[in-house]
This record gives sequence, structure tokens and C-alpha cells, in this order.
Amino acid sequence: MPTPAPTPYRALDRRIWLLAGARAVNTAGLSLAMAFMAIYLVTERGLSGTVTGVLYAGANLLQAVSQGLAGDVSDRIGRRVTMVAALAGRAVLVTALGIAVTANAAVWVVVALLYASWIVRGWFEPVAYAAVADVAPPDQRVAAIGLQKIGVNLGWAVGPAAGGFLLRWFDYGAVFFFAAPIIAAAAAAVACYRDPPRRTPARRARVRPPALPLRVWLFLACALVSGLVHGQLFSTFSLYVKAGVGLGEDALGALWTINAVCVLALQLPAVAAVRRAGTRVALVAGAVLYVAAFVGFGVAPGFAGLAASMIVLTAGEVVLEPAQQAMAARLADPERMGRAMGLLGFMRMFGLAFALLVGGAAFDAFPDRPLAMWSVLAAIAAALAAGYAAFGAVTRRQARPPEAHP
Repeated sequence: MPTPAPTPYRALDRRIWLLAGARAVNTAGLSLAMAFMAIYLVTERGLSGTVTGVLYAGANLLQAVSQGLAGDVSDRIGRRVTMVAALAGRAVLVTALGIAVTANAAVWVVVALLYASWIVRGWFEPVAYAAVADVAPPDQRVAAIGLQKIGVNLGWAVGPAAGGFLLRWFDYGAVFFFAAPIIAAAAAAVACYRDPPRRTPARRARVRPPALPLRVWLFLACALVSGLVHGQLFSTFSLYVKAGVGLGEDALGALWTINAVCVLALQLPAVAAVRRAGTRVALVAGAVLYVAAFVGFGVAPGFAGLAASMIVLTAGEVVLEPAQQAMAARLADPERMGRAMGLLGFMRMFGLAFALLVGGAAFDAFPDRPLAMWSVLAAIAAALAAGYAAFGAVTRRQARPPEAHP
């Protein structure tokens, strides 16, 4: 019986598979410990949700700047060296965080190491996506980016659940010592990646970049809001499940595992759906699914209701993110793909920087009214859907000039 759906994945360059595997390993190691950091700061160190949100905002703002710089640097020195340095540095910093947490160091020491870790992370993400766009031709980019998403969620399927299990037997600080060698293994895997030949010499004449058209500004604004929306899963959701609903780390890990397993199950049909409907339609549809999921979190706050809404959120995630990255690559100058992905990463991280700040403020404002809390966040997701609809309308009206790129 013919199976046409997997064809886009089989046709991908082996380096795309290598990067997806490295993402799986890196995410598993990272989420093993970092997934519980917000809970640690609130429940063990006594910080409020709002204060923790401010700290996360600062860390993510630094990561946003880091991403904006990293893509441009990788255009100059190469993708592989930038990615390997980022992952190796992250392994060292995760080890240092384990030492600080185990020693019950001052909160400012933990936060400083967390900030450094966030900065180093910013040197990997946009460069890895630029590396994928370098290798994949335009008609394969949705599938190639979808494969990266599968890799990330394989890591999420293992990391938080394993972290929750380890926390039953070890102190939180010890979990970082399990995480660090896993991240180092991801660095070793990425070292096997080979950059494609450069299309232009490293030195180019200095030319004033053209003004960005309206559709690119709309796309970048939506990228910022998408970071704010998607960040609720990694920050506010964990705080809500633990401190609001009263479930433990095991239940939280199980919910993240549901998210990861559903990505694996839904990514292939999502890629097919995006290819049929087009990236503009997929961007709007993905945002609408986030709205439905956030309302669901507030309507049914028990484990079963949270799990059902997590499935809806995951459907939005697997549609929205590959469509967003593919659209960024489409808008980009192929000779400056790293810069384009860095700018996209900067905007997403700028939004993510305020995810826990906004979500934590909503949590503090409506401690006993989960529907009101999640309705505030659903309204932001609805604004994202409206923004992508406007982007699509402008894109249909405008001709696509060759110099239009982020």
C-alpha cells in the first residue's frame, strides 16, 4: 500500500536528521532540570510568581539579544562552530547551576548562572534553524522544520518525565549533574555537521539595507506575540499546575510528556496540512488553537481537563511553529539566512521574556478564578490570530520584492 506522507522526510538531507537528533538529546538534558526551575524559585526560595516572572523576563531579554547577534555571527564564522560552542558552554553552566542549587547559594548566584545559561542558549537556536534552511530547498522546509520540532519534543517526552522521577530520589541540585553530560553529548553530535559551501565571499561591500516592507514588520510583530503566547506552556503552566491546581511534579511531567508524544503523533499530518493549506492559513489556524487550549485550561483545571486541552495546544504548536519558520526562510535573503533567523529568534524571545511576567501577574490577580486567568492569556492568543490574518491580507496585496527580508 503506498505511503506518500513520509516522502518529504525521506528526501531530507542527512544533516537535517543529524540536527534533529542533536535537538532531541539537548532538549532531554536541558528539560531534565530546567523544566522545574520556576517551581524551585517559587516553592523553595520563596519568590512570588510576579518576581519570578521579572527574573525570567530579564533572562529571556538577554537571550533575545544573544539570538539577534548569533545568527549574524554564524553567517561570518559558520554554523557548526557557533552551535558547538553554544552547547558546550551550556553544559558547563548547567553543571555550575547544579553546584549552586546543591550548595543553597544565594538567589542572585542562581539567577546569574541562569542568565548566563540563557545567553548561551541564544547562540544555538537561530543558528540551528539557519543551518536547516541552508540545506533544505524551499519545498522541503516545512518538513525539515517539522522534523526539528519532532526532535525537540522527543526530548520533552523524556526530559521532564525523567526529571520528575529523579526528584523522587534526589535533591533538585543533583538533577543538573545528570543533565550536563547529556547536553555535552549533543555538542559532540553537532560537531559532525558540515557547513555547506558559502555562496558569497565572507567580505561584502557595505550597502545600506533596504527598508523593510509592511508585511515583514507585521510578521515580526506577530513573532513577538507568538513568543509571549507559546511561553505560557513552559512557565505559567508549570506554576499553575503546581501552585494553582495542586498537582505534583510527576503529574506536571506527565502533562509535558502528553505534549511531546502528541507532537510526534501530529507533526506528520500537520506538515501535510500546512503544505495543502499554505503557511499563511496555517499561521492563523495555529493561533486559534492556542485560544481554545487556554480557555480549556481554565474551564477544566483537573488532570483530565488539562490533558485534553494540552492535546489541543499541541495541535496549534505543530501547525504554527513550522509555518512560522518556513515563512521566515521565505522572506529571508538566502545569503544572510543566519541574520534572518536571528532576527526572528530575537522577536520570539523578546515576547517569551514577558511570558511568565504576564502569566505570573494573571496568576496572582486571579488565584481562585482559573477561567479568568486563562481568558486573559487567550485574549493575547486571539490578538495573534488577528495579526497573522492581517499579515496574510497584506501579503496577498503586495508584490514580493526580492530585497524584502528580515
